[in-house]
Amino acid sequence: MKIIRYAIARLAYYKKQTIVYILFSSFFAFLLLISFNLYNLQTTLHKQIQNRLAIFSSTSQEEKIPQLDSVSHFYSSAILVFVLCFAICFFFFFIHILKQNRQELMNWRLTGFSQKKLFFFVYTQMFVPITVACLGLLLWSISFQHLYETLLQRINLTVLTLFKFPDFSVPSSISGLTIPINQEAFFQIDFTSDFLLVDTFKGIVQTLFTLTFVSLFISILSFIYFSRRLQKGRFTHHGATK
Repeated sequence: MKIIRYAIARLAYYKKQTIVYILFSSFFAFLLLISFNLYNLQTTLHKQIQNRLAIFSSTSQEEKIPQLDSVSHFYSSAILVFVLCFAICFFFFFIHILKQNRQELMNWRLTGFSQKKLFFFVYTQMFVPITVACLGLLLWSISFQHLYETLLQRINLTVLTLFKFPDFSVPSSISGLTIPINQEAFFQIDFTSDFLLVDTFKGIVQTLFTLTFVSLFISILSFIYFSRRLQKGRFTHHGATK
């Protein structure tokens, strides 16, 4: 607990640096939250499209619709790309922080911090901004639910156009009547009442878990890399700036 208090106190002291941490984490957390939400919503959208098609007698048109896994694969690929970009940026960002605060870390080492405690002290300063960023996104999505749903809707409709869906603007019903509908409305997501409490919260948890796991893995590798190079005297002194 003492290490956590030290880490939080340092974050509060170096405010500019902390703001950069939070903005960096918020950017990737926002991209991942959107991707996770859209990925999770594909099952719901697929069922809704099939229900809309059920009132029409065009079996061939239903078969022309790309399978759910094709659209889901797009979002899963986007998630992997964002995670990879975060991992690369985080690695260089973390190494830069270690180099910048080299002398301070050496002083903590002299006060009796073991390698494990020193790593925990450093990583806590990265984990707290990630948590703050995710909680901030959760509050934002709750406060601006309609705006967030509209954003998801527009992104999803844009992605769906890449798969060249057939035209359902003037379909025929089972009774033979022509029922004109808006093509865009046909493929819109009908957000359920529990979307905010279930899907959004699930997306936040997935985002927080992903960023935490990746940052922890990269931090361990970076810390080992830094420690070995520090022992060889390859890092020059850089003072921390407030």
